[in-house]
Amino acid sequence: MSAYPKKRKKSRKYNRRTDHHSGLWRWIIAVGFLLIFVAFFTGSQSILKLLALQQEKEKLEIQKKELVQENDTLKNEIEKLKKDEKYIEKVAREKFNMKKKDEEVYLIEPR
Repeated sequence: MSAYPKKRKKSRKYNRRTDHHSGLWRWIIAVGFLLIFVAFFTGSQSILKLLALQQEKEKLEIQKKELVQENDTLKNEIEKLKKDEKYIEKVAREKFNMKKKDEEVYLIEPR
């Protein structure tokens, strides 16, 4: 015999009920994560779809601001064209090459 006592093997009781329940819980958790994944990343209400819609919304808001600004500019020009005769004359000369009866117009072309 040796000087050291023999180590006993620990007997582990196998409890089917406990092992069965832990396996069941693992499946429930796995299915739960799968359902969460499917809910968040697929379908019409997915996170990816919502992010894309948010980006589109931001682009449309920027476009709206630009159009409102352009609309205000055009409204101001309309008011000037209705009331300011010097502005009307300026637009007629620049855009339509119009002149008064006693004027001569010289067109200078850039080189």
